[in-house]
Amino acid sequence: MKQELPKSAIVIGAGLAGIAASIRLRSQGFQVIVLEKNSTHGGKLAEFSEGEFRFDKGPSLFTSPELVDELFELCGKNPRDYFNYVRHETSCTYFFKDKSSLIFSGNHEKLKQELTKKFTSELAYKTLTYLERSKETYARIGDFFIDNPPVKFKDVFRKDLIVRYPHFLTAKLRKSLHQYNHSTLKEPKLVQIFDRFGTYNGSNPFKMSGLYSMIPHLEGNTGTYFPVNGMRSIAESLYQLAVDQGVEFKFDADIESVKFSAEKYFVKTASEQLQSSYLICAIDHVKFYRDILKDEKLLNHYSKQERSSSAVVFYWGIKSKMPELGLHSIFFSEDYRNEFEQIFTKKIIPEDPTIYVHVSSVVKAKDAPENGQNWFVMVNTPAGVVPTEDQILVLKEKILARMKMQFEIDLKNEIVRERIWTSKGIEEDTGSFMGALYGASSNGKLAALKRHGNKSKKYPKLYFCGGTVHPGGGIPLVLKSAKIVSELIQHEG
Repeated sequence: MKQELPKSAIVIGAGLAGIAASIRLRSQGFQVIVLEKNSTHGGKLAEFSEGEFRFDKGPSLFTSPELVDELFELCGKNPRDYFNYVRHETSCTYFFKDKSSLIFSGNHEKLKQELTKKFTSELAYKTLTYLERSKETYARIGDFFIDNPPVKFKDVFRKDLIVRYPHFLTAKLRKSLHQYNHSTLKEPKLVQIFDRFGTYNGSNPFKMSGLYSMIPHLEGNTGTYFPVNGMRSIAESLYQLAVDQGVEFKFDADIESVKFSAEKYFVKTASEQLQSSYLICAIDHVKFYRDILKDEKLLNHYSKQERSSSAVVFYWGIKSKMPELGLHSIFFSEDYRNEFEQIFTKKIIPEDPTIYVHVSSVVKAKDAPENGQNWFVMVNTPAGVVPTEDQILVLKEKILARMKMQFEIDLKNEIVRERIWTSKGIEEDTGSFMGALYGASSNGKLAALKRHGNKSKKYPKLYFCGGTVHPGGGIPLVLKSAKIVSELIQHEG
């Protein structure tokens, strides 16, 4: 009797998606090797310290923690033995150029009170109704499209898709996100708040589909969270789970070539040649086609797609505390439309940028000295545009001027530590093509249908997960992409 060989898979990339995919495949009985070009795991979920200040380098927003818990439960483990988090009632504080502010709470009663106080009871009702519709859209079509492989033209008559057409083929599809927000809310400040959810996948709310009005559901209804030990602990805990399950990681593994022959993938690194039945790309697919698979046709096709936004990030160790700042704060520009026009059409650094500030020491006090704060300060910029030193200095001065205007405080002498990350560093450190944070943009009514899928149409047993492929970027979606890949492989097997 012929002995059946064990199932094997090689995962390229030890970011969150790659780790999650390795855990899921291992639970299906695969022998799994993860290859990572860097010296550690985690991808964008890196961390570093500057003196007494600790910083999460990349993602700072955490929603849907149950998707992390699910991986531990899949392996029969108690998530709380590895990973813990707390719900943060205030999702974000918004600051406007007229010095007004608005605190958004995940507690709808508190949100209602805040909106009534700052606007009117009618606008409070409209906002809560918007969030309820966001929840309904997510439940009726969001979960279906996000939890499954991309819909193809041959799927149009599938029964489970047909029943969703009345919810999919609505005015939201015909309108841009901004148009939908304007027609629904009217109040300019609220419209700007809900427009900003377009930046969740690095896109332009004036061009992306109104169906993305489902995005606020995750923050406004289910809430925002923060890991007890910082964002990095998401990657740390899942990496430890993968290792405990028997996944093998190889770091500093520069891949020289990948070939498919005799139903096997042969992956050559500088030090060895590995083989497996399945290959999973968990890195930017454009980089994969260019540097690893070396497929010029696919490279040309996908590299032409418009990229999502990139960013300039300032990491500041502040020697004082700003009590007005919560875990997440947004300082809006005066002309939001012009800002996105400059990012995506003119491809220049915005003259009047919206500023995002994340202060993890608000929740995790040890991230900064007792009387200080660690500021993660981000401004969206065009992908592929590397700012000069002079441009960075100008940008910094604009941020400082905005803080002085908003709070009447001069931060210049309060910054005792600083590090800066631009599109060039983002590309070098994380492999994101052109430094784009989310791969291709969603700037188009049907952009989601054009996003790279989870299974190769050209190469057998080649799969894709991560922030640049379906269903998109951000922690919840990359975890879902790993699940989609594992289910596709399981179905194939």
